[in-house]
Amino acid sequence: MHGAGNDFIMIDNRGDCQDLWSKLTEETIKRLCRRHHGIGADGLIVAVKVDNPEISYSMVYFNSDGRTAEMCGNGLRCLMRFLHDLGEPVQIMEQVRIMTGAGVVACSFTSENLIRVQMPNPSFSPRMAKIITDQNTVRLRLKVPGLDYEVPGTAVGVGNPHFVIYNYEMWEGSDIHEIGSRLSIWKDMFPEGVNVGFARKESSKAISLAVWERGVGPTLACGSGAVAAVAAGIAEDRFHFDQPIEVRMPGGMLKVTIGDQWSSALLEGDAVKVFDGIVAI
Repeated sequence: MHGAGNDFIMIDNRGDCQDLWSKLTEETIKRLCRRHHGIGADGLIVAVKVDNPEISYSMVYFNSDGRTAEMCGNGLRCLMRFLHDLGEPVQIMEQVRIMTGAGVVACSFTSENLIRVQMPNPSFSPRMAKIITDQNTVRLRLKVPGLDYEVPGTAVGVGNPHFVIYNYEMWEGSDIHEIGSRLSIWKDMFPEGVNVGFARKESSKAISLAVWERGVGPTLACGSGAVAAVAAGIAEDRFHFDQPIEVRMPGGMLKVTIGDQWSSALLEGDAVKVFDGIVAI
């Protein structure tokens, strides 16, 4: 499945078969996600049904490097479509609560094709942004090892860590690779790694965005990255609270609305089934 081009291998483990977990090793996930040599995907998602009156399902998410990650907005929308296609009672406008590595997230279909995810509220505290600094995380200037210039940006946590670079004069092409690859594994500053967003304000209601995801590399879209980019834009006085912002990425468009004083973060977009089948692991 994919959400705005961000693609995932979806595994139905609603019965929580323990044998599956022992087989999903880091190497197996890498092999399955490797393009040209496997199925090919940005990540792998396991759907688990939860016997809890407050929580309906659990999403276990792995990046294509085989390591788990806390949050994936596009993955949550794909999970909602996946559950719907499996015959689970996921109805339009009915809220579904899903456990993720970043906590419980509420999701709902707003129409037959669009799915809304209530993402974790943005935070600019170093602890939530998972950055080692005693400075304000808004409008930082980082001297990244291996680069002979400072990289300006804002660190924000939205369930997982992001560093958003706005209107950087060299944000396209090979520079995304050089800056993103170095920042994402800079453990002295980001001990758990970081997703790097390259954003450009196109209008008062739209931005363009490219994201280098930790453990993956450049992706066609990133849901949490879209939320982080809009949040960073508000913190840098580029946008306003309660204003829907279109986030245009290489794989498609998402819509993000941040509530007053960081009270909520809504992500809306589609989720598309590409194919299904059986693979030996």
